[in-house]
Amino acid sequence: MSQSEPAGQWSRERRLVVVTGLIFLFFGGWLICLPTALEGIGISLTTAEAVIDVRATYGGLELGLALFFFIAQGKPHWHRSALLLAALSIGGFGFGRLAGILLAGESTPLMWLLLAIEVLGVAVMTWAYREAPPSRNASESTLP
Repeated sequence: MSQSEPAGQWSRERRLVVVTGLIFLFFGGWLICLPTALEGIGISLTTAEAVIDVRATYGGLELGLALFFFIAQGKPHWHRSALLLAALSIGGFGFGRLAGILLAGESTPLMWLLLAIEVLGVAVMTWAYREAPPSRNASESTLP
């Protein structure tokens, strides 16, 4: 608990880090267990390699990020860095999606909706990062 968090209350930064961790945990766990769920949005996994890659990329990477966010939520001097990682990670999804839409020259309403959610997520996390107080912990000097 940080010095600015009264007993029993979590800071806005900590709540956002936890929510981000839960979202990454949900999608990572879901796609490790059921990678073929992506077929519901038109992504055909026709080879074992495709299934393995979805498990690694969408499952494993997202579970790794979730673990980081869960560790960071308990370390107030990591909150700003975790918010920055969240903004950059979500932004990476959004950038890749927008590049895919532009390169394909077409899209579906679902892809536009997901892009809008990603843009909103980046905006919220960037705002929270900028508003978060700098850490008073000297060990954070190497972190953003």
